[in-house]
Amino acid sequence: MKFHRNTIWLVPLIIIVTYPLWSVPVGNFLSPRGSVDPAPIPLHPDNQNFNMNTVQILQNQKGQKTALVRGRKAHTGVKPNVLVMEFVNADLFDAQGNITKIIANTGEYNTTSKILTLTDDVVINRIHDKQFLYTDLLMYDSEKRTVKCPGKIRLEGKNIEIDGGSLDYDVTSGSYEIGKRVHCIINGFIKP
Repeated sequence: MKFHRNTIWLVPLIIIVTYPLWSVPVGNFLSPRGSVDPAPIPLHPDNQNFNMNTVQILQNQKGQKTALVRGRKAHTGVKPNVLVMEFVNADLFDAQGNITKIIANTGEYNTTSKILTLTDDVVINRIHDKQFLYTDLLMYDSEKRTVKCPGKIRLEGKNIEIDGGSLDYDVTSGSYEIGKRVHCIINGFIKP
């Protein structure tokens, strides 16, 4: 079939005139399925939230094992770089290999400052010296190898009982400093 020059202009005219009839079905057919702009997924690369069972943290200094911290449960806390632990059992090792055992109900380990903070019924057992220390708050700095108890403490050993307001202990030298009000009972002490 041969179109004449005058009749070819009718094709665009028919498309324009019938536009309201065919635009809706063709537009629906060509529209994308689902939403075009999905809500962006918020990315939190700095957050590391997790829960763990049976955690062990091993610390070494100069090739020597200095501490082994175990927790029955652990999870991340509100503060960044803090690991919150439950039922903490820690072993501190001195240069001679003597073990100081520490147990507590709860604890926090800061991974950047390397400070272990133990709370709730903290019991320290120096096996070599047969001494027990009881407190409610203990902070162990693994870099300086020091233990600080800013609250009340009770130290029990062979023939001695000491109640104090605070305690500073240096693991490397083995020296204690008990502060604030100190009450000491020494059994078997003979007056001079």
